[in-house]
Amino acid sequence: MKAEVTIEQVWLNKSLSDFFFRDQAYNTLEELVARSSMGDLDTIYHLNDATDGMDIDDVEEMFYSESVEYCADEFGIELEEEEDEE
Repeated sequence: MKAEVTIEQVWLNKSLSDFFFRDQAYNTLEELVARSSMGDLDTIYHLNDATDGMDIDDVEEMFYSESVEYCADEFGIELEEEEDEE
């Protein structure tokens, strides 16, 4: 049996995120969404489109092993500039 799981489903369902994403991968996804210039839901919808046809394990591995900046570049997401803490 094979199931297709989307980023949106992982984002909205804690049980799915716990099953498919390790903590570090989910933290990278959260940071990407938070720093995206598109807004939360638009970023998730964009990621759904960008990862369509990809295996969720491959997507999770990218979020686990790569930086937020790398993932943003890979999926065509513009990040807002980080504010310097003084």
